[in-house]
This record gives sequence, C-alpha cells and structure tokens, in this order.
Amino acid sequence: MFKYLGILFIFITADLVAQDIPDYKGEYVFTNSRVSMKGIRELITHEEEGKRTIQFNAKFPLGRIKIISDFFEKNNLISSKQYYVDAKVLIRSDKRTLTFDRSSGTLTSKGKFEWSQALLKNKNVFDPLNVQIQIRRNVIAGLKDFSLMLPDLKTGAIEANNYKVVDNGSFEVDGTDYPCIIVERIRLQDNRTTRYFLAPDLDYLIIKVEDEDQDGDTMLELKKLY
Repeated sequence: MFKYLGILFIFITADLVAQDIPDYKGEYVFTNSRVSMKGIRELITHEEEGKRTIQFNAKFPLGRIKIISDFFEKNNLISSKQYYVDAKVLIRSDKRTLTFDRSSGTLTSKGKFEWSQALLKNKNVFDPLNVQIQIRRNVIAGLKDFSLMLPDLKTGAIEANNYKVVDNGSFEVDGTDYPCIIVERIRLQDNRTTRYFLAPDLDYLIIKVEDEDQDGDTMLELKKLY
C-alpha cells in the first residue's frame, strides 16, 4: 500500500496572467489495483492575507490519509510554506513534512525521508499539491508546454517537471459532461506518465488525473462539487 502513496501525493513560477483560482470543495475517488478511497479535497483561502491551503482527507476500511499544502500567494505568485502527509494503514503509519524556509533558503524533509536541500534562488519550487494551481494558470495563459520545479520526495533533488497540452477530451462529473484540456507530464527518470484533465467550465479545475508507470494504472476522479 505505502509504495502507492507517492502517486497520491503527486495527484493531489512566473506571473503569467492575473487569474484568480477560486476556492473549491469536492469529493474525489482515488483508485489503483490495491486500494480505493473516497475523500474530500478543497482549496481554502484564510483571513491572513495571501495564505491558502489545499488539503485532501480520506478514510478507507484499512486506514486514513491526510495531505496538506500551506502556501502564500502574492502578485499571483505561489510561495510554498509547508507540505504535510499523515497516513495510516492498519498499524503502520507514514508521516512526512516538507518545510520551505525562505529566510535560510532551505527546503527540509522530516519523517519517512530526512534531508535538507538549498532552495533555488531564481526559480520557484512547488510542492505536489500547489503545483496544480500553477498548471491551471499556465493553461489559462495559453501555454502549450512549460516546466515547473518540484522536489523529489525521497532524495530532495529539485527537478524540472515538463508539461505539455496534448489533447482535448471530456469527463462526466455528477451527471454533467465537461469538456477538458488534457495536460501530460512525462518523467523519463522513472518511466512515468501523468495526465491531468482540466475543465474550462469549472475555472480549469483538475477533475481527473491518470497516472501510468511500471506498477500499473492509478486514477483520481472528481465525483461531485459542494
């Protein structure tokens, strides 16, 4: 089970366009060959100026999982603050925290993987959840291919992740069929392809994610919005 958590963490740069990404709350289902779980994913704007949170909370027969990304937005730029994972399956637990310390210029991981890495001086570094806001913004801005920086959760290496608009499609949510723009990310280093389905009618919300690697297919799907 725990080998698949990294896929879920991912499922769930530049000031290109003055586009507000609104808060949302939705029920998503995550499935792969070993587990299926239903949970609530939401984007929250706090009273503190610029502070926002993306979180995913789910329970399933064998355990639970919580993933939280805290960050700030100023002038339409994302500044990552902390990324937190708390998962439990039966008696096994997995807790991880990424801390983005701008004052010291370091990114630190605590928990299952422990390391410290210097933040890039001239490029923004995202976490696996808030990067999806930047994906949405870039597509809204009309970009067809782009690169965003993300840390490897195991090693701390900050790597470029390359994205490309590859197709148009559709996906049904709660009885409504939404046209979608499909963005593909390919990671040659681990033979992995991820496809994001963005719905223009829902402010380019990511309503479906497909992930394929040597271990099989994984899916994250929006079932309804609140």
